[in-house]
Amino acid sequence: MTQGTDIPADFGALVGWDHQDLGDRLMVRLQSTQTPGLEAGKQLDEFRYFMTKNQAVVLANFLFSISDRLPQAKRKKGWFR
Repeated sequence: MTQGTDIPADFGALVGWDHQDLGDRLMVRLQSTQTPGLEAGKQLDEFRYFMTKNQAVVLANFLFSISDRLPQAKRKKGWFR
């Protein structure tokens, strides 16, 4: 940690993510970089997290609550909207 702040000295910016459904579990892949503008030839840092779908819901609700956002309402399928 740096002196006088609560920001860790070793951090990066999230630049991408995806997931893979594994039945009752998920694998979430997060990509980040510590280099602004990503230097030529520099690979992204990649981390894989395995979690239950219940853990994913808890994480999603936490992210919604700290961002003061709500999940998007699902649209009804059909010709008339």
